[in-house]
Amino acid sequence: MLTLACPAKVNLSLAVGPPRPGDGYHPIASWMIAVDFADTLSIRPRDAGTSTFSITFADDAPVGQEVDWPLEKDLTFKAHALLEGEVGRALPVDATIRKRIPAGAGLGGGSADAAGMLVGLNRVLKLGVTDERLRTLGAGLGCDVAFAVAALQGQTAAVVTGLGERLEPVDPQPIRLVLVFPPFGCPTGPVYRAFDHGEAPAGPDEERVRRRSLDGLFNDLTEPAMLAVPALRAAHAAVAAAADRPAHLTGSGSTLFTLPGPDEDAAQLADRIADRTGFAAVAARSL
Repeated sequence: MLTLACPAKVNLSLAVGPPRPGDGYHPIASWMIAVDFADTLSIRPRDAGTSTFSITFADDAPVGQEVDWPLEKDLTFKAHALLEGEVGRALPVDATIRKRIPAGAGLGGGSADAAGMLVGLNRVLKLGVTDERLRTLGAGLGCDVAFAVAALQGQTAAVVTGLGERLEPVDPQPIRLVLVFPPFGCPTGPVYRAFDHGEAPAGPDEERVRRRSLDGLFNDLTEPAMLAVPALRAAHAAVAAAADRPAHLTGSGSTLFTLPGPDEDAAQLADRIADRTGFAAVAARSL
């Protein structure tokens, strides 16, 4: 059996462009890192038969949730089917996923699990699919999956452009964060629709992202997310006040994050934010 930690991603910076003609997808430019807050995927090969999937939230997940979506909609299930199609044969396994990354939180939990399935199946069954091909397959599943595949292959920081398929490796920095989980989600569709109603730039500001400045973090979806989910505005202000420092949004939300000071204990900061806001919070670090 192979067990993998499938890490969450954080968008330290995220620039978004207008929807493309034809398909309506939004190009992005993002400085992404993988962090040590992760789901766990275990894969046990079977000699024959039908694959089984067990997907539940772990007992130590910071946010209590239930898996309320059908298996056929889960990206991990889709990744397994995609790799079967790639190699042209059935790949019977027993797969167990214990989730800690909240669903719909902007942390790419589903993408991380799908990446784990692609990488894990390839390893445990010795399929011989190249790293590059796995990333290409991942990009077809979702905009964060290619980066998640790369993170599991050791590339844990990148500037990601296009629709998430173009990765430019960057040297990982040791970054400590506190992840904060408001008790609501931010549905991606309404957030992007709110973005479209604003003044969209001609394209994502890739130059600003490539500066990779921890003093200049930004997310073009922050204000649209607050318009789509008004409770996020108050949550953002509460986290910033509790931390006594700026709070930032990852992805389309609703997870917020903040960076501890150089001499500040991240776990203590997480406890303080949780005590003052009532939101779940965990200390994390870049991989």
